[in-house]
Amino acid sequence: MANNKLVTVYIATHNRIDLLLRAVDSVFNQSYSNIELIIADDGSTDETYERLQPYIDNEQIVYVKSEVPKGACAARNLAIQIAKGYYITGMDDDDVMTSNRVSHLVSEFEKGCFSCIASSITERTPQGDITRTSGAGVISLDKLLHHNLLGNQVLTKTDYLKQINGFDPNMPAFQDYDTWVRLVQRFGLAYKSSIASYIWFTDHNLGRISESPIRRVNAFNLFYQKHSYLMNKDHKASMEILRKKLTKEHFGAVDFVRLTNRQNIKYSLSLFINLNFKPFKYLLDWFRVKFFKK
Repeated sequence: MANNKLVTVYIATHNRIDLLLRAVDSVFNQSYSNIELIIADDGSTDETYERLQPYIDNEQIVYVKSEVPKGACAARNLAIQIAKGYYITGMDDDDVMTSNRVSHLVSEFEKGCFSCIASSITERTPQGDITRTSGAGVISLDKLLHHNLLGNQVLTKTDYLKQINGFDPNMPAFQDYDTWVRLVQRFGLAYKSSIASYIWFTDHNLGRISESPIRRVNAFNLFYQKHSYLMNKDHKASMEILRKKLTKEHFGAVDFVRLTNRQNIKYSLSLFINLNFKPFKYLLDWFRVKFFKK
């Protein structure tokens, strides 16, 4: 690529060195050569530092650590503060990038005038890989306020992320969604590629902290308080569907008719089936794995 600007990749981690090394290797294997890799250690007590030390000594990675765990947002912000890249993107310590990910995201960013670029993902399940391309295309703030179409990682300008003060450490979950809303509100349209260049692992038993039901409900309430002033009636209907999903409240036919609109029909229908027609839901899951896995 002729325009080979420095890209910072940050990975926040806590006590998952074996998974982290897999993620690190995927960054080292990128076709894009001009990469700064920052590992933000959120108070690990395992052998994270010792096993990373050869990479640190060889200046292959930049390592920063909070001695006391403060959460993923605080760790990410440590990395963002010292990032030198013109562009910046992140990944979770239990996931990997395909070898063309950084090159592709930079190329897509430089094609247009966007606040950030996301990609489709491949979910790696115990049953096989499933490629998820939902929402690919240009994403406006209007679309984003219905659902987090961008997912958990984007590439953006480092300056953009610094100007919005990075991730909000007060968010117990929904950290990514909150950040993307602020990014798109401030700097304009986002774009999501239909090419899946991020592999999201759901085939292990090491849960993500933000998956805790109580944390997610609390985070939803905080998210809604922060951003409801941007929302119209249809956005708030989409948020009500999301709230019912998180709290596992009844979602019957009356709710479905009352809350469903053109922007949320896929998610509304999915929730309605999951809560009211479990045997059909199992059939859909089987169909999804059989026909959409790689």
